[in-house]
Amino acid sequence: MHSKLLNAGVFLLPLLVCTAEAAKFTLPFNTNSTAIKKIAAAAAEKAPIQIGVALYFQTNPIGRDNEVVACQINEDGSVGGHKRYKTGGKGGAAPVPPSDDDGKITKLQLASTNDALFSQHSVIVNGDLLFTVNAGSNTITMFTVDPKDPLKLTTVGKPVTSHGDLPVSLAYSPKLNTLCVANSGKRDGVACYNVDVKKGLTCTDKEPLKRKIGTVKDGPAGTVSDMFFTDDQKNLIVITKGNNVKKEASIVDVYKTYPDEKRKVCVEGVRSKISEAPLLFGAVQVSPTKIFATDGSIGVAKLTFDPKTLKVTLPPEDKQVIDFQSATGWIAKNAKYGTAYVTDGKMNRVIEFNVPSGDKTQEQSFLSGQPGNLDIGIGGDYLYTLSPSNSALASDISMIQVMHITGKNKFQDIGAYVFDKDDDITAGAHGMAISCKTRTIKKKETRSLLGYYLF
Repeated sequence: MHSKLLNAGVFLLPLLVCTAEAAKFTLPFNTNSTAIKKIAAAAAEKAPIQIGVALYFQTNPIGRDNEVVACQINEDGSVGGHKRYKTGGKGGAAPVPPSDDDGKITKLQLASTNDALFSQHSVIVNGDLLFTVNAGSNTITMFTVDPKDPLKLTTVGKPVTSHGDLPVSLAYSPKLNTLCVANSGKRDGVACYNVDVKKGLTCTDKEPLKRKIGTVKDGPAGTVSDMFFTDDQKNLIVITKGNNVKKEASIVDVYKTYPDEKRKVCVEGVRSKISEAPLLFGAVQVSPTKIFATDGSIGVAKLTFDPKTLKVTLPPEDKQVIDFQSATGWIAKNAKYGTAYVTDGKMNRVIEFNVPSGDKTQEQSFLSGQPGNLDIGIGGDYLYTLSPSNSALASDISMIQVMHITGKNKFQDIGAYVFDKDDDITAGAHGMAISCKTRTIKKKETRSLLGYYLF
């Protein structure tokens, strides 16, 4: 993105030209680049630094054309320029009861966390394939990512129907060559598609929404939170929030997969109700039998998964409390260090948990002054969060915030890629997908790298 010059006008003075710069990377408040350099140098002494190549999210403006934003990750872990691609669909949001309307849902608006979809994985990337939901038009868009230029996306086919209302979460299995979408609106349920890199998506279900959710939606309560294939790709897991006020349990549905069948994902699932965690949200599998899921009423629920019965339980001793949480929801794991990281929609901090014990090891606040973070992703040795603007909490800018991970219990804020108003990244922005491709910076290369490390 290039700087834009605006003519501010002339009044008995020489021409005054104001510069309105587009998004740029900035250091944390009251932090200098020398301190940041030392962090990277110390880390490089112990092991090569892993750095991602690109990250992606969706603009998701309510009722307007949706776009995927592809952001460059520089060779110092910072976020560089970005490009935008229309999805062919509309942005949207889950209905929220207005506080001044006796609790009746009469219009679409954002929750105070600015989480438009109450979900994780609304944008996903796997290899050279990228998928996004279009919540406002009930469709899915498929892109290919240029292997030589991760910021170059090409749509494949046309957007396809999600076969329901309000698609919010996606899961892709390369082994099955199958994409699944979870709808969270009035017509809820999961539909699955065959993926063709030339033709696009083709639904493989004769009855697309037979995998019903069937819950009563009450704002965030009762809506789909997350969906993912297990690491062995033998099961698809769908997580749905309960209702803490009405004492309704969260739901975990597990569907077996069949690699040799035309329809890869069974339409009959095994349902488990988790009453001990009524607000299950984002989830990551940390072992064949353990799933870490966030919960706004607890913190982290260390769920036990039985691969034989497909049942999911939460032992009483496996609830990890997060103190002073406000809107805990999004989670990512780091296989290199055996850690998982959690964000809060109303608190500008990241909390680290040890894997597989689930014990809290550290928390670190960003210094930008943002009200909180939604989606989170790991790119090599760096952590990225999406923090949309939130006028309700006195923030009118959107940004991607970055932390450098140098080991277990060692991570630090290194800055943020801040969007300006001309970038038009609204409060509805959603999703965080990071390319699995990384670059390696070895010790002998560190000296030249640090010469331009952050500006």
